[in-house]
Amino acid sequence: MKIITTTLLRRWMRSLESMLVVALMVPAVALSLTLFSNPSPVPLLTAGTYGALSYGGMTGTANVNGDVGSSNSNVGAGINPIGGVKWPDGGSHNLAAQTDLGLALTEALNNRPSDATISADALGGLVLHRGVYSGGALDLAGGATLELNGSASDVFIIKAASSLTINIGSTISLTGGAVWSNVFWYVGSSATIFSGSTFSGILLAVQSITLNGGAAQVTGRLLANTGAVGISSTVLPVEITAFTATANRMNTELHWSTSTEVNNNGFAIERRQAATWDKVGFVSGAGTSNSPRDYSYTDNNLSPGRYTYRLKQVDNNGAFSYHSTIEVEIGSAPQAFELSQNYPNPFNPSTVISYQLPVNSKVTLKVYDVLGNEVTTLVNGEMAAGSYTVPFSAISGSTLASGMYIYRLEAHQNDGGQAGSFVSTKKLVLMK
Repeated sequence: MKIITTTLLRRWMRSLESMLVVALMVPAVALSLTLFSNPSPVPLLTAGTYGALSYGGMTGTANVNGDVGSSNSNVGAGINPIGGVKWPDGGSHNLAAQTDLGLALTEALNNRPSDATISADALGGLVLHRGVYSGGALDLAGGATLELNGSASDVFIIKAASSLTINIGSTISLTGGAVWSNVFWYVGSSATIFSGSTFSGILLAVQSITLNGGAAQVTGRLLANTGAVGISSTVLPVEITAFTATANRMNTELHWSTSTEVNNNGFAIERRQAATWDKVGFVSGAGTSNSPRDYSYTDNNLSPGRYTYRLKQVDNNGAFSYHSTIEVEIGSAPQAFELSQNYPNPFNPSTVISYQLPVNSKVTLKVYDVLGNEVTTLVNGEMAAGSYTVPFSAISGSTLASGMYIYRLEAHQNDGGQAGSFVSTKKLVLMK
């Protein structure tokens, strides 16, 4: 009888352990799946032009995209701004930027209520969507990945009450079109990024920031309010702000845009239909640029099926990183007329408009201002049935002001039949 009782007790204990494990897992899973309201970005004002800003000086050897400066000490000779200005040590410009950084820290801490708490301060293995997240001394373990998943307009605010540590070989991955400039890290004390890691976002540190040498990729801004900044790795090599794929008969048309580039040799286009990735093309980059760039590539003569594409961005020194994947289906004709919402929206300076035609049609696609004045004609001619994308850039207009615009698609079946007529309008927003 005693043996039976002991066996039952052991079974009960094993069952309890299993339930505890599941219970402990629930917060992380729930956090990963929750979609919160989209918070507004943290306003940086004049600090928003800086790739690196400090109070107590800046040391190291690195290229930094954007302005660099220190409000109460000096910036070392090894810090090289790309596409920006190395502002005089101290100086009114740096002082104004530090004042605005202080306001941004207060805004992030006090005016962005938390949607969820990071369990055990561990970032590794989480998949976060837009929202505000809080923890204590936040830590991304060596070799671990934090995935931030969302669109180009989704905002992520992650608040560490004390320190932030991005350990050796860890990765912050942006998926689904999320962009680094909408990721804000509030750090109550100091932040450290170790070698071999991939970091994305705007670091707002109350004290200091240390970026060690050998970081795989750092895409963001390093802004320290009361301490020093040490930089030994390039900051912000390439920012991709949009990546779209559209089926055009038996071809795939890829479009992507960058807002900044540092030492960018170009983009390898990789395609996957089964288990392996194949390189199908290469598009040269702009090298070092602080102005927006638009790129495109057409993958021709495909067989029917579903394809996945990704961009492999390659630096001049051979270093590379992968960007978001995107899928497209070839060989299935559209069943109806459709005008899609442009992406990204809002945009600056470029966006992409997509539409589809179930039959051969006479097509016009025009952009108007809110008063009904025509801004430009993007398409005017005979088009075969299929799916299409058209880039629209504020650069082409040069005088376009920030605000709302209307784009209108008219498509009429070639024989003039009313059954093949389609008219649709949508709004797009330019934010300079």
